[in-house]
Amino acid sequence: MMKSKKEILDERAKKNSQNNLVRCDTTDHTVSLIEFRILPETYAIEEKYVSEVLSLRNLTEIPGTPSYLLGVINFRGKILSVLNLQIFLNKKEKGLAELNKLVVISDGKMEYGIVSDGIFGQKNVDIKSIGSKPTNLDSSMEEFISGILPDGVILLDGSSLLNTSKIIIK
Repeated sequence: MMKSKKEILDERAKKNSQNNLVRCDTTDHTVSLIEFRILPETYAIEEKYVSEVLSLRNLTEIPGTPSYLLGVINFRGKILSVLNLQIFLNKKEKGLAELNKLVVISDGKMEYGIVSDGIFGQKNVDIKSIGSKPTNLDSSMEEFISGILPDGVILLDGSSLLNTSKIIIK
């Protein structure tokens, strides 16, 4: 029996994704992170969730939305929501620098931008060096924090940030 193009492509995609997972797990025990600053904290998120980093321009505010939603931008012909993580995590806002940056995160289903004061870049971290999340976290933050890096950087849980229903505005 002849397989359809879709079946062949689905099998190939499944095989390739499994190969990538094996390659990551067997070659080393590090995770690739993107570090960025939201005053006064430094955060990191796994690079696999970051689709792009860009300067924040032409933000359009949307009246009647929650305060954590700063507005939207035109991102390659798509409307992209811009989120203030400080407000979303119920942290005290310190204000943003003049040259605002946007960390665009995506998992293929959901995509939005997190505004930041600056980007420190990419770094690889040994998985074993990542500490557990602090026990004194506010309950609204707990699900979005994966742990703490040795240098005090807060590791965000990209999957939780992209799959939470708290971001969906109804």
